[in-house]
Amino acid sequence: MKPEIVAGIVSASVSVLTFFILYQSRVTSSERRLTILEEENRQQAKTLEECKRRLDNHDVQNQALIRLTVQMDELTKKIDSLDERIKNQ
Repeated sequence: MKPEIVAGIVSASVSVLTFFILYQSRVTSSERRLTILEEENRQQAKTLEECKRRLDNHDVQNQALIRLTVQMDELTKKIDSLDERIKNQ
């Protein structure tokens, strides 16, 4: 083979190899960023689920407090009614 052809093949090979190494490093970097983003997404999903559970518990507690308030109002009305009866006798 002629030296020009060998030099051309070697330079083309080096160019392709350089391009491959550069592309491979970019792919590796992108995969690393993607893995980080996936983990952050998982953590946010866990946090969101915990917040949802806490809000559900808060709603249940509020409903219980509302029921207690209604019962207290009814008891107060009954006591006032009894007081009126006692005063009128």
